[in-house]
Amino acid sequence: MLKLPSELAVSHVEELHQQLLHEIHDVRDITVDVSDVIRVDTATVQLLCALQKQLLSVGHKVVWHGKSEALSESVKDLGLSEFLNLQIEL
Repeated sequence: MLKLPSELAVSHVEELHQQLLHEIHDVRDITVDVSDVIRVDTATVQLLCALQKQLLSVGHKVVWHGKSEALSESVKDLGLSEFLNLQIEL
């Protein structure tokens, strides 16, 4: 499980990208814990979309864990709720 930090900003996208690359090395569903996220920017949402796209292309997906109002609202505002399948598991 990959636990996201409380603030997801463009300044941390490269570090998060490297973590995600490590996670997708084993082709499987990836569980992402969003419970600490209180701030998120568009660059991070774009990275999460790229992760979902990559996983879907090989028959897998992101499994969301926890709850983040900030992430849910950002994804909804960008019209990406359906693509990211942001149905949070608790």
